Amino acid sequence: MLSKLLEMFAPGTSTRGGVCRHRVNLQSRFMIVAETSRGSMSRVYRAVDNETSRTVCLKVQLREKNEAAAARTSSQEPRPSEGEIASQLAHPHIVRTFEYGSSNKGDHYLVMEYVDGVSLQYIRETRSARTAQRVELLAQAAEGLAAVHAAGFMHHDINPRNFLVDREQRTKLIDFGLAVPNTPAFRRPGNRTGTLQYMAPELLRREPIDERIDIFAFGVLAFEFLTERLPYDASNQTTMMLQRINAEPLDPAQVKPQLSEELCGLIRQLIAKRREQRWADLKTLPEALRAVPVKRKQAK
Repeated sequence: MLSKLLEMFAPGTSTRGGVCRHRVNLQSRFMIVAETSRGSMSRVYRAVDNETSRTVCLKVQLREKNEAAAARTSSQEPRPSEGEIASQLAHPHIVRTFEYGSSNKGDHYLVMEYVDGVSLQYIRETRSARTAQRVELLAQAAEGLAAVHAAGFMHHDINPRNFLVDREQRTKLIDFGLAVPNTPAFRRPGNRTGTLQYMAPELLRREPIDERIDIFAFGVLAFEFLTERLPYDASNQTTMMLQRINAEPLDPAQVKPQLSEELCGLIRQLIAKRREQRWADLKTLPEALRAVPVKRKQAK
């Protein structure tokens, strides 16, 4: 009992990537500048840390929603908190986590670097980057996701909103709210979690999963980022799910003939419906993306 009390009131325990603290008064600790996003499970703010005077990203998780999500993931192995996972990930293309823990109201929170930039989704929707620039942003994104896999985790929610690009054109992976360890307990068939448009067929079929669900999702993101559309009919949720289970995805070369055959070949491997035919390991993808020509050569 005494050890638990000491832990609760301790100023903080160090982890490899951040500090874990308990019973933090978020209202006095942070000055909220603006709410940057609001989801079903959390609120995210641009804030000033009054202890360090640093502008940070403050994420406050809704306790009831996160407890329910954790209960759905695995009954065999406790799911680490988002802070526990994020604090283990140190990479130039992953948002840095400075601190995590619980507030004096019992909510979990994370303090992360504030990324002054826009999402890959915004770049696609505003058509604000050329194809070659987009390929480089994808290569950086793949580096970040490969680091997540190397650390032993599945992100579980790869989509264009979860990659931010800062003013120096550096891509950073964010949001580990659905991430889980890549262990047998979390690879078992179970609940569908993630963003529907980017879910792998095996996830939709509730089959056993592994890091290849992230590889498929990354492939869908890349297809959409480079062709301006998804690799299947997205007119309604039922059609979208059935097509991924029963039909082959669209060919990127047919959707955007200007792309080189080499680049289209990479995308085909990423979105292969059968996971054994999918790109095997994302750590080899960044170099491959940077090596292939972007556009098809014009016939003379």
